Formats: sequence, structure tokens, C-alpha cells
Amino acid sequence: MTEVDHPASWYAATRDAAGARLPLAREEEADVAVVGGGFAGLHTARQLARQGKRVVLLERRRIGWGASGRNGGFVGPGYAQRSGALIERLGLDHARQLYAQSQRGVAIVRDAISELERPETLMGNGKLSVSRTDQGAGFADRTRKLAEQLGAAFEPWETSHVRGVLATARYHQAIHDPTSFHIHPLNFALALADDIERLGGAVHETTEAIELTRDGSFWRLRAAHGSVKAQHVVLAGNADLGAVMPRIARAVLPVATYVAVTGKLGPRLGEAIRWAGAISDTRRAGDYYRIVDGDRLLWGGRITTDTTEPRRLREMMRGDMLSVYPQLGEIDIAYAWPGIMGYAPHKMPQVGEIERGLWVCSAFGGHGVAQTAAGADAVAAGILGDPSRARLFAPFGTGWAGGAAGRAATQLAYWGLQMRDWWDEKRQAQNAETLRT
Repeated sequence: MTEVDHPASWYAATRDAAGARLPLAREEEADVAVVGGGFAGLHTARQLARQGKRVVLLERRRIGWGASGRNGGFVGPGYAQRSGALIERLGLDHARQLYAQSQRGVAIVRDAISELERPETLMGNGKLSVSRTDQGAGFADRTRKLAEQLGAAFEPWETSHVRGVLATARYHQAIHDPTSFHIHPLNFALALADDIERLGGAVHETTEAIELTRDGSFWRLRAAHGSVKAQHVVLAGNADLGAVMPRIARAVLPVATYVAVTGKLGPRLGEAIRWAGAISDTRRAGDYYRIVDGDRLLWGGRITTDTTEPRRLREMMRGDMLSVYPQLGEIDIAYAWPGIMGYAPHKMPQVGEIERGLWVCSAFGGHGVAQTAAGADAVAAGILGDPSRARLFAPFGTGWAGGAAGRAATQLAYWGLQMRDWWDEKRQAQNAETLRT
């Protein structure tokens, strides 16, 4: 694999044919220059191109090369930060508007799949957020109350309902969101790039933005062999923005997660998982998974600030699967890969205008595919003259993430959260055993 190939994954093995796009090799002018060929940059560029803006997008490697092309593929509303915490911090009205913006992101993705005439990109509907500890008698009422407060469509499932579709004693109650779905993210990213070009935009791969300066009332974005002069610049990268905008790069922590896809499992997979939608558990660093290709299990999980790939990654992922579904028995791991995501310490995306004509649309790690579209929609609307959606994200800012010390502190926090998850499950299992005896 070369530096610019899509990393080996099940997505790369099943992607659409896509020739390399030419790097930037001259001086160009545009209404908007976008840095980053992941979902945040692609949605921003596409929405602006649909409104007649001349857009130039620069991607350091290939379209969808990073987390956008190798994530879990989940599309649903909400954010990595808990809705309850957002209500406590911002008040119900503001939190409800933020949730509505995430719902708008879901609709943008679903509509784009239809507009691009790529129905096969949508791989399943619905999502279950399952709990590995019993949430108590008030779970259903609490869930319905929160859904009403947010204007959400999710609903509670009791344990018997969950175990009727997921054959494991690990899970108790769940929250079911019928508006969520899951996709082939790499093919969706490639389709978005194709549409940007169809709309008259320019997409340049293997083009790293290395400098951003003011040029009168415009911005000048430079690469090794060319530049773009534009009234607006959108920074849609993460911790890799580096030279072009160190302040934003320092505001994002690079965090690794892992995904594996099994070989063909046959009927035994359908006996264990009788659910065609997406599934995740509600632990602080939980598992997320779905069935793909009829009878393969795509499984993601684990979070760490150590971005090097573990030597025994396949064995680790196999163990995680069997800890929930031991009845699957011998599992062949056909693909396993890491994904590096950008997290902000406040657990919310970084979206908005940070200087006149300079926009950020970043830090979508842990949120899902829809939130990139929601952030892009807010930025595009701001560029077109309506800043109200971007203002929803203003309280979260782009403060320093702490560098190496921040990564160490975050890793310690993750370990602490994982220990709390482990203890909660252990304590509940002990209580259940006491009741049985």
C-alpha cells in the first residue's frame, strides 16, 4: 500500500472503481476553498456547489482516506455528548435546536443517497443503543420524557424485546431509533465527490494545504504546486491540519478506534443477531456493529489515544465479538483496521466562523456520519448569509486540547471510564447471583 492508497479494509475491498484525481498544479480562484476530503468537507462543498458557488476542495491523500472512509457507517441523530448534559449546560431550547440540527444531518444524508441514485449505499435501517446493565423500572418513562423534550423519535425497548432480536445475556434495555440507518461510507464519500465535480466544483487529491494567508479581502490557500484564492475557506480536517492552521490542529485530539469484518458466517450469524439495523452499547467506550454482505459481522470498538495499530488486532476484535456472542464459535477475521478520529475535549463538533471568511467544520469523532452533514449544513448556511445554525455550536469553541499532556490525560480518563463500566457490570452480576441463591 502506498501513502495515498485507501487503507486495506472491507470498505476498500468493496468500493466503487475510482481513478485518482489530479493534484492542484496551478493558481485557481473560487468562492470557497475547502480543506479536507472527508464527509465534513464533501458535504460543505456539495451544498455550496448546489447553490451555484465555485468550490475547490483539497485533499491531502484520497477522498474518504481517513475516518470518513473506514468508520462504522452509522447515520443517526444526537452527539457524542449526552443530550442530558447538553440540556443541563445550555438549557432545553438550545439543546433541542442542536438535536434538530443533527436530525437535519440525517435527512441530508438520506436525501443525498436518493439524489445520487445510489440506493445500494444504504445498507440497513434502524439503530439499537443497548445497555449492558439493568436501567431499572423507570427506564421507559425517562426515555420517553427525553424523546419528548428533544422532539426525537427514539423509544424504549425492554429487556425481553432486546433479547428477542439479540441472542445474548449481556444486554438489558435499549433505545430504538427508527430514523437511523447505516451505509457503506467509502462509496458514499466517493459519490459525493463525483457530484461536486458534476456541479462544477474542483476536487484535488494528493494535495496538502501548507499555508493560509490573507490576500486583501480574500484568503490565499497554498499547496506545493499551486494555490487557491477564495473569499471563504473551510477547514474540514482534524488534527492533521498542522501547517495550515496549527490552532485548530491543537484543538483536536487524535483518537484511534478499531473495526473488523468477519468471513462469511452463514446461518449462525442470523441465529445470534436477528436485527438488520445498527447496534451499539451504551458503555463509555462501547462496541458498535452491524451485519454486512448478508452474513458477515462488522464490529467496531475500543478507544485509545495510542494511534499505532496493535499487533494482535484480529485476536482482540475476535475476543470482543465472542464475549457478547460466544455461540458464534470459530470466527475468521477477514479484515481488521484502525481509524483515527478527531475528538474535541468538550465532546462536541467544532463548527463556525473563527475569523472573517474562515470557517471550521471539524472534530466529528464519535458522533456519526449525520453530524458531519449537520456541521457542513451550518457552515454552508453561514457562508450563504444565515449564521443562525452555526451559532448553535458557538458555546463549544476551539480551545487547546493539551497536546501530549492532553492525550495522556484523555487516555487516563478513558481507562477510568472503562473501569467504571467493568465495575458496574460486575456489581450487577454479583447482585443477580445473590438473588438467585
